[in-house]
Amino acid sequence: MFSQRYYADGLQTLSKGFAKINNNTIVRTRTGNGVSDGAKWSRPFRRGKHVFEIVFPRQMRGKHASVGIGLKKAALVSDCNKTLVGSDEHSWGVDLVTKEVCHNKQKIGKFPGILTSLPDRFYMYIDMDVGSLLFGQEDKFFGVALTDEHLVGSVVYPMVSATQMGAAITVVYRGKGKHIDGPIRKKRR
Repeated sequence: MFSQRYYADGLQTLSKGFAKINNNTIVRTRTGNGVSDGAKWSRPFRRGKHVFEIVFPRQMRGKHASVGIGLKKAALVSDCNKTLVGSDEHSWGVDLVTKEVCHNKQKIGKFPGILTSLPDRFYMYIDMDVGSLLFGQEDKFFGVALTDEHLVGSVVYPMVSATQMGAAITVVYRGKGKHIDGPIRKKRR
C-alpha cells in the first residue's frame, strides 16, 4: 500500500552526469559513452518488501545500463564504460543489456528467463527479509536475480545507472510488497 511518507522520495543522490527532471525522472547529460553515471533513491530500506516501477527504454540503455541496490558508500560514477551497479563491494545489480548479475566487480550470475532483455517498463522487487532482488512486469514474474544473505539487516538504496547521453530513467516507489511467486500485478481486464 502506498504511504504519503514516500511521496517526496525520489532519485536524490546523482552523479554529475545526470540532471533531475522531477523527483522520479532523471536524464543523463554527460557527453560521450566512456563513463557510467549512477543515481540512488533518497530513502534507504533495511527490512520488508518493496516494489519499484522502472521505466528505462531499451533504445536509451547504451552498452551498460544497470539497476539494483547499493549501500550508502556505493559508487555513483565509473571512469570506464562498464556496469556501475554491482561494480564494487557496496552494490548488487543487473546489467539490463547483458542480463549479467554483478557484485564487487564480478559476474555472480545471469538473470533467469527467456527474455533477451528486460522490457522498457518493469518492476524491481526488493525483499530485505531474505536479501533478494526480483523482477517482473504487469502480468509476468521474471524471477529472482540474486539472493545474498549478507544483505539481510543491511541498509540499501535502490540504484540505476546509464552510459548513453540522453538516457531518461523514471523510478517510482509503488509501495510495500507481499510474498510473490507469480505476476507482480494482476492482469487487467
